[in-house]
Amino acid sequence: MKIAFRNFLTTLRRYKISSLLNVIGLTLAFTAFYVIMTQVWWELGYNRSLHEADRIYLVENEDWYEPGKWSSWLNRPVPERVIASTAGVEVGGCMWGGFGSGTCWTSNEPSFGYNKFSASCGSVSLPFLDVFAFRSVEGDVHDLGKPKSVIVSREAAERMRVGVGSLIWVDTDEPQPDGAMEVVAVFEDFPDNSLLGECEVVKNLGETNLYTTSEWSFNYFVKFRPGADPDEFARQWTNVNQEMQREAAEKRAAAGDAADDDDESGIYGVRLSPVSELYFESDSQAPCRQGSVVTTYTLLGIAVLVIVLAFINFVNFFFALVPVRIRTVNTFKVFGAPASSLRFNFVFEAFGLVLIALLAAWYVSFALQGTEFASYISASLALSQNLEVVGLVAVVAFVMALAASLYPAWYITSFAPALVVKGSFGGTRSGRRLRTLLLGVQFFISIGLIIATSFIRLQHDYMMHYDMGFDKENLLAVRLSERGAVSYDALRQKLLSDPQVKDVTGATSRLVSVGRMGWGREFKGRQVAFQSYVVQPDFLRVMGIPITDGRDFLESDFDKELGTMIFNEAARREFEMQVGDRINGFVSPDEQIVGFCADFNFKPLQYGVSPFCFYLLPKKIQQENYWHLPHVVYVRMTPGADIAAVTAHIRRCIAEVDPRTEPGDIVVRVFDEELGLEYDNERKLTAIVGLFALLAVVIALMGVFGLVLFETQHRRREIAVRRVMGASRGEILAMFNRRYVMLVAVCFVLAVPVSIWAVRHWLAGFAYAVPLYWWVFALALAGVLAVTALTVTVRSWRAVNENPAESVKSE
Repeated sequence: MKIAFRNFLTTLRRYKISSLLNVIGLTLAFTAFYVIMTQVWWELGYNRSLHEADRIYLVENEDWYEPGKWSSWLNRPVPERVIASTAGVEVGGCMWGGFGSGTCWTSNEPSFGYNKFSASCGSVSLPFLDVFAFRSVEGDVHDLGKPKSVIVSREAAERMRVGVGSLIWVDTDEPQPDGAMEVVAVFEDFPDNSLLGECEVVKNLGETNLYTTSEWSFNYFVKFRPGADPDEFARQWTNVNQEMQREAAEKRAAAGDAADDDDESGIYGVRLSPVSELYFESDSQAPCRQGSVVTTYTLLGIAVLVIVLAFINFVNFFFALVPVRIRTVNTFKVFGAPASSLRFNFVFEAFGLVLIALLAAWYVSFALQGTEFASYISASLALSQNLEVVGLVAVVAFVMALAASLYPAWYITSFAPALVVKGSFGGTRSGRRLRTLLLGVQFFISIGLIIATSFIRLQHDYMMHYDMGFDKENLLAVRLSERGAVSYDALRQKLLSDPQVKDVTGATSRLVSVGRMGWGREFKGRQVAFQSYVVQPDFLRVMGIPITDGRDFLESDFDKELGTMIFNEAARREFEMQVGDRINGFVSPDEQIVGFCADFNFKPLQYGVSPFCFYLLPKKIQQENYWHLPHVVYVRMTPGADIAAVTAHIRRCIAEVDPRTEPGDIVVRVFDEELGLEYDNERKLTAIVGLFALLAVVIALMGVFGLVLFETQHRRREIAVRRVMGASRGEILAMFNRRYVMLVAVCFVLAVPVSIWAVRHWLAGFAYAVPLYWWVFALALAGVLAVTALTVTVRSWRAVNENPAESVKSE
């Protein structure tokens, strides 16, 4: 062992460049593998670490708006009765809209004021705590049933410096004495990669909408008893729905009423989705993070490919040093050194290089924490939080070291000592073929990743610049607090005081969004479903959405008793609507359609255009309903306006109408930036795949470097003879380059069909996709050829310029 270690140090000193390149290549590969696998591990394990996750299911019913899709947004009466009547259900509960960013306040007694915190808040029914086994750290989580009580997570309690008995104010812009809530328990934090990973402050839902069939805002989860049949729940779902419809019909008949269009307890199909599978559900919008199985396995594939590239490089660098090391090896054999001892030295050398690279990779991974790069993945890069991945990387690294060193160690010790010591070594034909094949695999992978990265980037740019049917230019967006939304009229006037502000309008939420209020209504004797969006009267005009028939909203519509509607052309075609038709709205079953607008993309481009309604509520009713206030404001600037100055103006104006809001906390976005939030996954995928495609090219070029190093070592005499016989430097360089150009061309021909299949499969997930441009493939080929030729030329230049006499003499 001591001799092996001494030989390892000698190798590092004698072959500095090749050893350094080898360690750099391995470090990059191990770092990439660790980073990718932390994300893959995070996604594959989503919700699986929840206590008894295998017995917990999300209740979903058939989506009203998209046939073949499922929705997890339910009313309360039906699932509550089904849970109570299904023997196999151990416990079932719900949450109201999930957990989202909110504002919490704690009392600051020394200053007679309050401390403000941002926290993820939500409301749940009490049985929900048992479904997910909330674990008390302090107090008892079941005390949440007490009036005006909350429970908080351990991390949130430490951040806000509260405990059992503390008073806090939750989800309010301004704390009032009668709004204080008591912390009755502190619970253990849930894993980040779970639907409760952002659960920090929990309120009791109580009986909110417990008997209302028209409020579909709740997500129900059920935990089954061991061995219970989930199909029993589905059967009870149908029975309970039929029973409730009979009860409602009897009640209406007794009162002499007609059918109630607002009674939405109709029978829809139900399914139960295991919480452990929600992350990859593609036919529903679950109340948790969701991803693409294609993306996850693409990342896993890239991780494997990076390791394959590093493995190939490792082998190639070993073979590159064979010509200069084989004479030394066989001299040892002549003097009696056993082949097994020599082979052990080479295996030990491989393990030493891998260990150095592994330690360097873990250091790089540690250094990446807190950088911009870390924001591109959901998982933490901390080694302590990814011990399984750390172990996996170590195992892969050392298995790779063993696999990569055994054959070369056998190969270099397999030649007759007398033959090698006596003459030169040029390598066998089979050895050259193997090295060429390995390098070809590297080029194949590199070209494929370059093509894939290019199309992911093009698709992202295509979506960002696509004409969505409204005017995105010179547009800023900002979200308001509750007080800001209540004071919208005053805020609008203040904003318009700046000459660089052309117009201002508002709506309840972002214009382009997947999640939005949906309505199911009866219209002309059939059930229809559409997305509904509450706006201000001037919204369509400010956003540049043209009216195709009828009229736009008027300011006078604000003073009416009933709501006013404008549908898009998709709804007009599908539902056979006309101007003047009436339909059930939020206020009355007799609200008027005053116009139709052109179709536009109100969802990201993964989705097509479907029926959509702009809805103007009477001002009085809008002010009385928090959810229908204009929480999002769009500011249209004049062309050439100073964006920084207008942004500062917006922040000042909001701070004036809502003094508790600090101007620095107000996020003002250019509309394209707001739109980019909907394509965040594509942006991150572009960056990650692009980075590792570049890494693949760098590792492949290292392989080229190693192979050229090998060739120039064992072809020195041939180069010298060609020089003596009159060959120019350019001709010799062309000879070296010709082989690699042909290799790249062959790999390109093989990589193109595979890349086309993969890219088409990925683009199939978008309703609007970029075409397969031929020039992307051409540029990928040209780019790889250029850097390969440059690498070969630079490495060969020294050999070509050596004195021929010296080369022949040394051989």
